[in-house]
Amino acid sequence: MTKIKIENTMPNHLFGQIQRYSCGIGITELLYGQAPWQVIVLFAVISQLGDVWFLFLLGGSLYIAGRHFPWCGVERRRGLFVFGLVLIYISLIGVLKNVFMLPRPPGATTSLTVPGLPILFSAVIAAITTAHGFGFPSGHALGTTLVWGGFALVLDRKSNHARFGVAGAVIFLVSLARLVLGVHYPVDVLAGIGIGILSLGILYRLTDDGTAPTRLLFLAVVIGFVGLVINPSVESVAALGGALGGWTVWRTVADLTSAHPADRREVTVGFAMLALAAGFVGGIYALRLSYIVTFLGAVVAVGTIVATPLLSEKLT
Repeated sequence: MTKIKIENTMPNHLFGQIQRYSCGIGITELLYGQAPWQVIVLFAVISQLGDVWFLFLLGGSLYIAGRHFPWCGVERRRGLFVFGLVLIYISLIGVLKNVFMLPRPPGATTSLTVPGLPILFSAVIAAITTAHGFGFPSGHALGTTLVWGGFALVLDRKSNHARFGVAGAVIFLVSLARLVLGVHYPVDVLAGIGIGILSLGILYRLTDDGTAPTRLLFLAVVIGFVGLVINPSVESVAALGGALGGWTVWRTVADLTSAHPADRREVTVGFAMLALAAGFVGGIYALRLSYIVTFLGAVVAVGTIVATPLLSEKLT
C-alpha cells in the first residue's frame, strides 16, 4: 500500500513555532533534568493510567461488568461507549500525529539507567520511560481525557464533583508525567487535553449521552480508515481492524446483550475472556506480524470482547 505524504502546511508551521516556543520556556527540560531517577520511575508508573493497554482494559472491564464494576457500575451500552472511546483514541491519535508530524523533545528515546536492576526490569523501565515517533499532540493526554472523562460522564453514582474531580486529577497527573519523563513539550499535552475535551463533548452528544454506541464504533471505523490511508503501519492496520471488529459484532449482538450481567460468575468468565483477547492483541502488536494477520487478529480480538457479555452468559 502506498504511503501518502502529508506536506507541511501553514497550520503545521504554526504549531511547530508554538512547540519550539514552549521548548524555549524550558519546562520539559527543567522537570526532566532535575528529577532523580526514583521520581522519574514513579511518574512513569503514573503515566500508565493513560497508556493504551490500561485504557483498553478499563473500558473493556466497565462494559463487561456492567453494574458489577467495583463502586461505579453502569448499563452495558454506556460501558461500551467508554470502550468505544478507546477505539476512537487509538484511531484518532494516529491520524493527528501523522498530519502534524512534529518531533518530540531531544532525549525522548533515551533510556533511564537505574543501577543494579536485573535486565528484565531494566527493559520494563526503558519501555515506560521513553517514547518514539511524532510528539504532537500527546497521545496519553488525549486518551486519558477521552476515556477517563467519558468514564466520569457515564457514571450515575457519586457527585459530579467527585467523578470529574477524580478524572481531572488523573488527566493532570498523566499529563505532568509525560513532561517529567521528557517525552513531550507542554504544548503537546495541552493540545491533547484540548482535543480530548472537544472530541468527548461532540461524541457524547452524538451518541445520545453515551446510550447509542453503534454510532461511536462506526466513527472509529471511519477514522481508522483515514489513518490507514495516511500512514499504512501495524498501528493503523490494528486500529482499523479493532474498530471494524467491534462495530460489526455489536450490530449483530446488540439486541441480544443484556443490560447487566446476571451474577458475578458471569463477570468472572467475561474478565477471563477479556484478558485472553487483550493478551492476543498485545502479542500481535509486539510480534509486528504482517498487515493481514494484524488486521484479522484485531478484528477477532475486539469482536470477541464486544461479544463477551453474550458469550459469558451462554457459558454460565
